[in-house]
Amino acid sequence: MHRYIIKRLLLMIPTILGVIFIVFTIMSFTPGDPGRIMLGVKASPEAVEAMNEKLGYNKPFFERFFMYIGRLLKGDLGNSYKNNQPVFDEIMKRFPTTFNIAVLAVSFVAIVGIPLGVFSAVKQYSLLDYSTTIFSLIFAAAPSFWLGLLSILLFSLVLGWLPPNGIGSFKHYILPVVTLSLTAAAGTARNTRALMLEAIRQDYVRTARGKGASETRVIWKHTIKNALMPVITSMGMSFASLLGGTLVTEQVFGIPGLGTLIITAINNKDVPQVMAVTIFLSAIFCVIMLVVDLIYAYIDPQVKAMYTGKR
Repeated sequence: MHRYIIKRLLLMIPTILGVIFIVFTIMSFTPGDPGRIMLGVKASPEAVEAMNEKLGYNKPFFERFFMYIGRLLKGDLGNSYKNNQPVFDEIMKRFPTTFNIAVLAVSFVAIVGIPLGVFSAVKQYSLLDYSTTIFSLIFAAAPSFWLGLLSILLFSLVLGWLPPNGIGSFKHYILPVVTLSLTAAAGTARNTRALMLEAIRQDYVRTARGKGASETRVIWKHTIKNALMPVITSMGMSFASLLGGTLVTEQVFGIPGLGTLIITAINNKDVPQVMAVTIFLSAIFCVIMLVVDLIYAYIDPQVKAMYTGKR
């Protein structure tokens, strides 16, 4: 198993390098320059040019890219063009907010999506099944920013139950979390339903029923354990996606998280800040995928045997 972990950790290196190259390229070809951003609109062209020269902005693209990689290998993510503060410090200040939202959102997805999918499969073609299918299709197609604006209009402005923006008490998390997780919950419910229907038709389920096992035991003891294994991977991907997917939700609800930070940095062409957030989220995504694979291998004996080399 340790060889598999080492292999996956090594595969993270080209993945993150590819992300760095793509984002660095995009930011390099967008209008604007760091000298003007740092010195302001009233600075003279000579001062702006001198600042760009000092930062190495006038160097060729690949030279600037490899300079950035060299600083990155030394642990230097750089300073923000906007406030000249270390970009990693700003990430650490905002990451807990984004992390809390993602954890609450993935918990909501698991609590709502998995049971709906299970009961929908068990009660196939029932009213619950049709209702779950309609729910899944509606919320899977609805954009998160639209859901966010509607929820603010209804629960904040009309009913006055929940605050419309900011982060303070637990109430501030309710609308962003529900808005962010509804689409993922709908997809999880549909995925769980399909996997359960496939598992219910397997030979071992018919054998268990033929031996006189109760329907409850068949579903919860035999079927669900095998059907939900792929859902583990799906939930891990959902959590990683939700960490990055808070971008729009944080903007809608005025939440000071990583999503708001990276949008502000993109608007200001704050390249060090954009690169730092991108690298940080990419690394977290890769680590989460590694953890999910390890959990999957631990649960599934066949996969575990394949990784350990035992047959």
